[in-house]
Amino acid sequence: MFDRLAFSFAAFAAVTLTLDGVRAQSTEPVFYPGTNEGLFLIVTDIHFDPFSDPTLVPALDKSPVSGWTEIFKGAAESIKSYGNDASYSLMVSALDAAAAQGMTYDYVLYTGDYLSHHFNDTYQKTAGDNPQGVTSFAIKTTQYVSQLLGDTFGNIPVYGVLGNEDSACGDYQLAPDSAFLEGVGEQWAKLSRQPGGFQAFKHDGFYKVTHPTVPDQDIIALSNVYWAKHYSDACNTNGGDPGKDVMTWLDEQLAETQQAGRKAQLLMHVPPGADARDTARHANKETCEVSIHLFWHEHYLTDFLELMYKYAGTVDYTFSGHTHMDGFTVINDASGEPLIANQITASVSPVFGNNPAFAVFLYDKTSGAVKDSATFYLTNLEAAAAGAKPDWQLEYDYRSTYAVPDLSAASRASLAKTLQNDEPLRQRFSNLYAVQSATPEIDPVNWQAYGCALDATSLDAYKTCLCSSN
Repeated sequence: MFDRLAFSFAAFAAVTLTLDGVRAQSTEPVFYPGTNEGLFLIVTDIHFDPFSDPTLVPALDKSPVSGWTEIFKGAAESIKSYGNDASYSLMVSALDAAAAQGMTYDYVLYTGDYLSHHFNDTYQKTAGDNPQGVTSFAIKTTQYVSQLLGDTFGNIPVYGVLGNEDSACGDYQLAPDSAFLEGVGEQWAKLSRQPGGFQAFKHDGFYKVTHPTVPDQDIIALSNVYWAKHYSDACNTNGGDPGKDVMTWLDEQLAETQQAGRKAQLLMHVPPGADARDTARHANKETCEVSIHLFWHEHYLTDFLELMYKYAGTVDYTFSGHTHMDGFTVINDASGEPLIANQITASVSPVFGNNPAFAVFLYDKTSGAVKDSATFYLTNLEAAAAGAKPDWQLEYDYRSTYAVPDLSAASRASLAKTLQNDEPLRQRFSNLYAVQSATPEIDPVNWQAYGCALDATSLDAYKTCLCSSN
């Protein structure tokens, strides 16, 4: 129960063991779920790099996915430090740490980016220019990460979405009706324990399943990379508009959910709203309005927000990844009142200077409401890259850190407003956002670009917030 949270936090932080001079991770639970409460886990943006040891690629290429673990175990492949995607060693360490926290999860969410950055280019440089070969290798790599998720958590259902890197064609080039989607969908259907929801997955990468524990609630998973500003159907598979297809499908699914008197949680990779990182980078080069960068095409953002207004009360929560940082956004209704909270979970990949992380969530099994979260991170990445035992520890729990009652849209919106005026708390948020990075993204100069993105999701709202402060 929550009255035990302070105790558990202290116990978790304090309980350490010495093993060959290195702290071993504690297994003291951070949450003690009460009646009708449960836990779920979010892991995201692993960006698994099977090329970390290029000498293994020929063997991996020839081997079925079932043989990959033995290949990696037989090599001297190790954890890589900042600026690199996740090697086999880091990926396994993260998943083992998530499974070892002394907590039982009801389900696991994976919000995209299974494949390493520049996957296609690296494959061609390593294995030669072979379009069929890269498709097969991309499928097998995505299946392998999915398999590890399934093997690590046993019979616990796993629900995933594809990220912008998850393509046999290239970054932001997910191809509809492709062999890649078909190959990935088969594995995911098994992991979900609800294969019937994957009938349409091979077309655009979306599916709908019933929530594993919450009555009268659905999980709707979107491949929303099609909405991203950088998306291009370079493979030219059908010449259609997959972004529009996904939006239409989402409308249909939400209508069905609403008519049945149910609610829905949405999974996606790319979050809605402004890309604060890119906006901050261009803030000093152009006028305020011109410098604003959105994650999605504006018309897709507009259409999506209209769906959220249309199905207000039906969409309960949204989950995303992509930024590699630990954040959130709030979708407000047309009058500016908080409507839906979007959770953005930090990545396992340390490629952007953040420390690898994952998050555990406490929720209400009756309503599906998200009550609290705890972020765990790798405290000694550089030492682990040099051969030390990886040390995963609790970074913080949300409610006690920010003094909020829960993770609802209203609480998130209240926190966003508090951060604008509370400088010490804002500094704390900035450190946690980048998962204790030595070079955090947010600083006093660019704060407004990030602060406005928290609760100003539409372009007009973000423009008003950002430009009025300049």
